[in-house]
Amino acid sequence: MDTPSWALALVVPTQAPEPHDPLWSDWLTPAELAFSRGFRRGQEHLAARKAAKEAVARLLGCPVDRHMWQAMEVRRTPGAAPTMALQGAPERHLRSLRRPRPGISLTHARGYAAALAWFPTRSAET
Repeated sequence: MDTPSWALALVVPTQAPEPHDPLWSDWLTPAELAFSRGFRRGQEHLAARKAAKEAVARLLGCPVDRHMWQAMEVRRTPGAAPTMALQGAPERHLRSLRRPRPGISLTHARGYAAALAWFPTRSAET
């Protein structure tokens, strides 16, 4: 089966626990938790990062379990777009696919959050 070139994930308000629920620690790294909880609508920022991990896992064709969640991290440098850092199994799987690191885009509003992940084309990498 061919690897898809993009994947989308959506988190609806009923799927997102309260911002300080311990379940977030299963899905997000300590850095992601600290970053997201610093915002007024922290729950939406948390959910957007969870959605990004779901989208990247779908794109890579990886199962999403606790080890996978912690091996992916949404990073954000001020003034720059978010990026997905991979380590462990997701990084090895990406190398086996011989594809470039996925791009991601996150959005959130009114309790909803979504993320898009895609493999950049060669022309977009330069």
